Order: sequence, then structure tokens, then C-alpha cells
Amino acid sequence: MFSKNFEKLFNELWSSDPFLNGDNWERKNYKSEDGSISFTYITNKRGGLNKQDEISLLKQKLDISVDEQNFEEAVELRDKIKNLEKNKEEITKLNKELNECVKKQDFENAIIIRDKIKNLK
Repeated sequence: MFSKNFEKLFNELWSSDPFLNGDNWERKNYKSEDGSISFTYITNKRGGLNKQDEISLLKQKLDISVDEQNFEEAVELRDKIKNLEKNKEEITKLNKELNECVKKQDFENAIIIRDKIKNLK
């Protein structure tokens, strides 16, 4: 009873979401063979955040941290934002190299590049 009501509520809430109407979002349903388990999940087909989206998200989190007077977290977020803005070009270049390595299935170099990106962030 609960799962049917929850599923109905979930579907009603997400069917009107403007993000789902765009091309970037995909809804998938899963149901086990015996029917005892079923769930719906929503994924972003676009992939990860681009750098500007990531910076905007961090700035929003920073504002929340300041409002909540969580200054330790605010300092960390401020530093992440500065690093992203300062290293934006290098991170973009490395992301391109990373994608090329993955396409070539050169996973050893992909790991090295991934770690460089993490350090720059």
C-alpha cells in the first residue's frame, strides 16, 4: 500500500518538474523479476557539471555556510572557488585530455590526469 502511494506521489511531483521536460534528464524504471522491488530514478544525460555550473553551486553553498555561520566550511568553499577560477583553463585542457585517454582506453594515463584535475580543484 505504502509503495503504491509513494510511487504515485513521486510520479506526480516529478512529472511537472521543468527539468525533466528538457533533453538533459532521463527517467528510468526498474522492476525486479519477481516484482517485489521497483523504483524510478532520474539521471542527467548531460554528464557532470561544467566549470561555471560547479562554481555557481559552490558559491551557493558558500552563501549558505556564511548564513549558518559555519565559517570553517566557508573557508574551504572559498578556497575551492578560487582554485577553480584560477585553474579553469588548465582544468578544461586536462578534461579534454582525460576524455581522449578514455576513448583510447588508455586508463593508466587517465588516472594520472584525473589526479591532476583533483589537485587543481
